[in-house]
Amino acid sequence: MHALTRSRRYQTVSPATVSRVARSALVAANGDMPDAVKRTKRGLHEIYGAFLPPKAPNYPSLLKSVAAAVAEGDDAAVRAELSRAMSVHVSTRERLPKIADFYRAVFADIPPPTTVRDLACGLNPLAVPWMPLPPGATYLASDIDTRLVEFVGAVLAELDVAHEVAVVDLVDAPVDAPADVTLLLKTLPCLEIQQKSVGWSVIDSLNSPIVVVTFPTKSLGQRSKGMFQNYSTAFEQHAASRSYAIQQLEVGNELIYIVKK
Repeated sequence: MHALTRSRRYQTVSPATVSRVARSALVAANGDMPDAVKRTKRGLHEIYGAFLPPKAPNYPSLLKSVAAAVAEGDDAAVRAELSRAMSVHVSTRERLPKIADFYRAVFADIPPPTTVRDLACGLNPLAVPWMPLPPGATYLASDIDTRLVEFVGAVLAELDVAHEVAVVDLVDAPVDAPADVTLLLKTLPCLEIQQKSVGWSVIDSLNSPIVVVTFPTKSLGQRSKGMFQNYSTAFEQHAASRSYAIQQLEVGNELIYIVKK
């Protein structure tokens, strides 16, 4: 399994994540090492690899372009470069056509947050200019990809956004620091693949009065497969057993729940 952490494809994924997926794969493979390696690669692809291009994004080049646009002071150019960077990650690329509508809807009935936490963030923090955040708001971003997290931190610094970034595996590392709003965008399905019911364990444990949870309504291949109905039914059944207030929205191909704890 050490070969996976050294591979070009997975060398920037948190070693803790690779080890956990590998342990589960070894058990499922009944100790058959070649089969376990295949299962580990499949598991890492489902939660990480499927969202990025086969060749790692050129983060230094993307950062240089963003920095140049910021230096020019051209807001339209900055947003164009941020959009270009976000397009390398499937999750944010899917949101781009409706990104302004998405964040307008998400923050419409939420008190202006001074702290936003973005878990399993991908490249979503680059969407800060589209978020109606108050001046001085702090953005806390985390993911399992060390290289992506470093890039996100560098971009937020260029945008002069107060921030903290970290490599965090939500399955194994509970997040207990407070935040006014926590974003879990298209994250629960990836968590549930790894461990049943862990998604709601994360929501329940968060020290955050508002949690924004979203689900894709189409697959990576742009097929619906009844995803809206399946996700909405399951989520609302779980929510019904709690005292949380929830609001359902839909923007583009994304089902949104605003959870008020």
